[in-house]
Amino acid sequence: MHSFLLVPLFLLAGCVSSPQSPPPVPTNYTLVPSSQLWNKLAYSASMRDVMMIEAELAVRGETSSGDEYLGRRTGSSVGVAAYARSADMAFDRDCSDFSSTGDAQRFFLRSGGPASDPHGLDRDGDGYACEFGKTLLASAARFRSKPVAPVRLSAPRTTSDQCFTGPRGGTYTITSSGNKNYDGC
Repeated sequence: MHSFLLVPLFLLAGCVSSPQSPPPVPTNYTLVPSSQLWNKLAYSASMRDVMMIEAELAVRGETSSGDEYLGRRTGSSVGVAAYARSADMAFDRDCSDFSSTGDAQRFFLRSGGPASDPHGLDRDGDGYACEFGKTLLASAARFRSKPVAPVRLSAPRTTSDQCFTGPRGGTYTITSSGNKNYDGC
């Protein structure tokens, strides 16, 4: 009696779709518009994605957008040996094979870097191929030193030479900070 109930339940279970996992994060950013890359760079939790995005933006010749700039999150790791390098690398690509350090960094990350460096492009083990770290440091120095203009929430106040009369008959002027000065008239 129970066996005929199991067949429809089994068939029903096969029709229910299981929740799908989110699609993998793309590692090829060449088709992503720059504005989206800058936004993702600002909020990405994955350091590998940050490195990939910085390399792509550098290849495009872009070093800043708004308050975001190349090297803001990664500049402090330049020159710090964080990855072990072995002497038995293939060395079939050299830094001179690339048109820019950004292009070399993009290739380096796509071919296993920074954890692996089969082409010997990051011999100091800091995670940046062909001195791409110097590009990041130059960008960071240029944009970190920019003075940030203060944001004014109201119109600037000026001192008033005009004498006002209050509701009780007293007189006053307005100071530069916007306060009433009862000593001035």
